[in-house]
Amino acid sequence: MPQECWKLSRELRVLTAAYGFIYVGLLYVVLRFLFPHVFLVPVLVVAGVLYVALCFARIQVALDQAEGEVGITLGFWTRHVRLTQIERVEVRRFGTKIKVAGGETYGLGPLWKRRWLQRLLPVRSGFEGMDLAITQAAAAWRAADPDRAAAEDAASRRAAARKTPAAWYLCGAGLLFLSVAAVVQPQTGGWLVHAGALLLRIYCGAIGVLAVLIGAWWLRGAWLDRRTARHQG
Repeated sequence: MPQECWKLSRELRVLTAAYGFIYVGLLYVVLRFLFPHVFLVPVLVVAGVLYVALCFARIQVALDQAEGEVGITLGFWTRHVRLTQIERVEVRRFGTKIKVAGGETYGLGPLWKRRWLQRLLPVRSGFEGMDLAITQAAAAWRAADPDRAAAEDAASRRAAARKTPAAWYLCGAGLLFLSVAAVVQPQTGGWLVHAGALLLRIYCGAIGVLAVLIGAWWLRGAWLDRRTARHQG
């Protein structure tokens, strides 16, 4: 049985590029007035590279019913998920969301959460019909071997409960937000710029502290799980 493949539509790519360009412009304004100018060029270069990568990144979902898996691709990264692990597939006008057993969720399409924009612009996502095809294929695989599906569900939930990689990423993101809050420095004497700097410092500091605390809690839980497993073994 041949593979079925869904890709981000060309119209949605163009819209994503325009939307991302606005964000790059806002980033320039924030850096220009709220941060030391030494950060202006390096950060904009990195943002420009990421912007170009986002515009041309391969975003697709491939269904292989013969192998019983779904391939989720974003750029050079591909995750292969067993059909028996697919819990829900949601297709919107600006993208798609795939929920996997264990709590993992993959949102494809940079604008898939922008519902207000979806109502204004009738742009197709390129994932039309994918939800029905994957849901039916997943149901067929579960019905064919329910014992294997149950075993894979249990293994996936145990792995997701550890959350070790996600915890490290969250701690790193929290430290990054705290660093941003520390280097905020108004570049003019206007009250509006100083007020914006204060709000940005509070926002980044609060997000950073929260992310570090959650990441540390997850790491503690993973450490306790491994310790318990060693004692039981």
